[in-house]
Amino acid sequence: MPLPDTVMQVMPMPSTPRMDQRLAHRLAEKHALLEARRPLHPATLHALHADLQVRLAFHSNAIEGNTLSLRETQMVIEYGMTVGGHSLREHVEAANHALAYTYLCTLADAVTPITVETILELHRLVTDRLLDAPGQFRQGAVSIRGSSLQPPPARSVPALVATWLAWLNDAGTVYPPLVRAALAHHGFLAIHPFLDGNGRTARLLLNLMLLHAGYPPALLLQEWRFGYLEALRQADHGRYNPLINLIGRAVEQGLDLYLDACAATPDDEWLPLADLARTSIYSAEYLALLIRKGRLAGRKRGRRWYSTQAALDRYQAEIEAGLVPRGRPV
Repeated sequence: MPLPDTVMQVMPMPSTPRMDQRLAHRLAEKHALLEARRPLHPATLHALHADLQVRLAFHSNAIEGNTLSLRETQMVIEYGMTVGGHSLREHVEAANHALAYTYLCTLADAVTPITVETILELHRLVTDRLLDAPGQFRQGAVSIRGSSLQPPPARSVPALVATWLAWLNDAGTVYPPLVRAALAHHGFLAIHPFLDGNGRTARLLLNLMLLHAGYPPALLLQEWRFGYLEALRQADHGRYNPLINLIGRAVEQGLDLYLDACAATPDDEWLPLADLARTSIYSAEYLALLIRKGRLAGRKRGRRWYSTQAALDRYQAEIEAGLVPRGRPV
């Protein structure tokens, strides 16, 4: 008897899901750089924790529609301040996510495996004071906004979560860690085990998987929201590569943050794209497109994208060597 569609989403059959080779190569290099810097100085770890606690709360909540800015999120988390023009719910969401991230870090430090209890506690922390039953699986039907995928009935949720955990610790280990984390992220969202808070809980679990694998948390930026939702929609139909690449780019953002904190990548190496374009055959707009596609290393500061001459030289060398297909410069 064939497996139900939702179980197939939770337990992807071995196929060819893979990350773009240029992105995978950059991630391997940056991960090796970070590993060479370990163990990180306690002061560095403390600063990273405080920074990520705010950044992850802001981006994850903003993806769900929270309108607090990054600075306002920091004020709520670090100073317990209220910000005019925002609802009480938005303040609670920021404070809750900060507590959930702190709990996640304790699990990562202790190398605690992911269990049903882990999932329920993360959800409880994220939705405390927001739901009548935080930390409990849903008891009724639910839909996924913007998706044609119909989540399973509530009675199937406990068994499907058990199936998801079994896949994570058995069949899923055949995949590289980042691919496995991306597939598991989609599988969890396909179950949609809670009435609300599924996305935030799923992104916390994603980061716990990454920390267990020796990577920093993924910075899924709020400006990537539509690309993220589209990648999840593609995964609903068995096309996982867009989601894998997007999560890979989010991991790269996290690696860059860690390496900057370690002073492994001096700030003056990162140049605005307009500056790089002056000595390149590519326009600034095309360089931004390459970054968004994961083909060129880059990062965003405020509203501007930055990259390095070394990253651009590497991309050009890959093109000249025929290692990657040539694009069409603007």
